[in-house]
Amino acid sequence: MLLENHSIWLIELGFDSDSTAGKAGHMKPSPRRDFLLNVRIATLKSAKGLISMFKTVSPKFAVFGAALCVLSSSGSAFAQDRPIKGVVELFTSQSCSSCPPADKVLGEVIMRGDVLGLAFHVDYWNYLDWKDTFSNEESTKRQYAYAKSLNSRQVYTPQMIVNGTDVVAAGSPEAVFQAMDAAGDGALSVDISAGIENETLVVKAGKGKGDANLVLLVFETREMVDIKRGENSGKKIEYHNAVTQVRTLGMWKGEDLSVELPKREYLTDEGYSCAVILQRVTAQGTPGEIIGAALVSGLGA
Repeated sequence: MLLENHSIWLIELGFDSDSTAGKAGHMKPSPRRDFLLNVRIATLKSAKGLISMFKTVSPKFAVFGAALCVLSSSGSAFAQDRPIKGVVELFTSQSCSSCPPADKVLGEVIMRGDVLGLAFHVDYWNYLDWKDTFSNEESTKRQYAYAKSLNSRQVYTPQMIVNGTDVVAAGSPEAVFQAMDAAGDGALSVDISAGIENETLVVKAGKGKGDANLVLLVFETREMVDIKRGENSGKKIEYHNAVTQVRTLGMWKGEDLSVELPKREYLTDEGYSCAVILQRVTAQGTPGEIIGAALVSGLGA
């Protein structure tokens, strides 16, 4: 998907007036209907064409700044000495034939070392003869919530959202890097730190303006999946930072905040890591601008 001369399945959705969603690609049916309403195939010449066709909101680029990154024993690609310049969320599915290029791009983005990349595997394509091994309902709900935030009428896979506010071409690492570079260095508005102390996960947020939710995300750092059926049948695809848990730890009100959690309740398996983001909530109660983040890797052992 998002490659030259690549055919993309588009599904026009029948949303209620208060329902919204994303842009183009493998798109999800309306949550109020069980079947596709109208399917058509469009061939787009480039990712630029995709964005110009389907982007319905002006990008608002929100940046958050530095967070300490620790190399994990399982081979996480994050560098220790580079501040994180942005958070990239990829909504993807093992059942979507358009997604493997974007899954690879996410790995390339993570390798750069200053971007926190997270993969949210949605469950709405699981009926296509293969159940995504990482899929969960919470990932689907998060994508729909973003759709409301972005005033969109469609959700699709693959979709990349940067810092909670900006949609970029999922098949282009350059698009992500350009968005990160445009923010510049030192743009973090709220300092976040996270670490393990005596088997306790300690998360701290500094002072700032406004309020936001402190959100913990647990993810599997890397796994190769042999897909047996469906649109990607016969492929072995490497997945990066597949999110398995999302938990709101509390509200940040602009003042120093410290939260302590038992490590064993959140990280029990080797190969799993966690990240913490500080994310504003829109007036609709949906995810908004990300203003802080920290990644702690290699915590599963």
